[in-house]
Amino acid sequence: MKHAIARRCMQAALGWAAILSLPLLCGDVRAEMNLAPSEQLSARDLHVWGRFGIGTWKQVRIVTESIGSRGEVLDTTTTETKTTLIRADATHLTLRIEALVEVAGKRFQSQPQIVEFGYYGEAPNEPTELKTIGTAQVTIGDRQCPCQVRQVVASVGQQKQVTKLFVSDEVEPYILRRDTTVLNADNKPDAKQQTTAEVVGLDRPYRVLHDVRPTAYERTIQKTPRGTNFTDDVTCTDVPGGIVARTAKELDEEGHLVRRSTLELVDYKTVADNDEPSKFLTRREARRARRGR
Repeated sequence: MKHAIARRCMQAALGWAAILSLPLLCGDVRAEMNLAPSEQLSARDLHVWGRFGIGTWKQVRIVTESIGSRGEVLDTTTTETKTTLIRADATHLTLRIEALVEVAGKRFQSQPQIVEFGYYGEAPNEPTELKTIGTAQVTIGDRQCPCQVRQVVASVGQQKQVTKLFVSDEVEPYILRRDTTVLNADNKPDAKQQTTAEVVGLDRPYRVLHDVRPTAYERTIQKTPRGTNFTDDVTCTDVPGGIVARTAKELDEEGHLVRRSTLELVDYKTVADNDEPSKFLTRREARRARRGR
């Protein structure tokens, strides 16, 4: 029984890690890099994993509780995942994900999982369309943030995933809102596959390992065929993948809590393409070093 639970937890852990590795696109940072408006950053430069060099890694710890029908905790698992950037080119990147799951005092090591995707989340060889569709104001607290609205359409089998990105040139984490809808084969939105992610706090001091750094708070509501997921993230643009802390809960179709989890950052290291893996760099240093080759 414990081994069956461990297998399910391992699959969930690898899925968790894969989700955490999906691209959170970063906006136009020409001003930060002193670039002329005509100099366009590549999709890789805008990606929270792609902008770093081979050998960049991140380790997180996830504690997950399964909840019963009376609100009782059925079981608790602790998972540590390490995600490493092993390949990146102009259009795609590849991550290696390792997971160690602890259930009822026993530890289970997974086989490493290799995940490859494009910088807009598309699978290899799947077409993606990116275009600017207008401008908008995003309100965060008492701050009005002018944004460019970009639309990304990615084909996923017979479906299409349409994402609107609200991009700020000046306000980190640059992507201030993301609205994602899945279109079925008949081009109609699937009401059970929709996600809204929005930044709800800016410039919040937060301890990231040994340093206090400015972070942003982000809230995500994801509708799925099985129910609704609510996630609150603390994000730092100097950390690969962005997320340094997370709390999440999963509700079933009837609105009952079935799972809750927390995530904490354990360690990470970033490198530029032309550096040895031992050199510790911030996000900005890594990007500048790579573009200055």
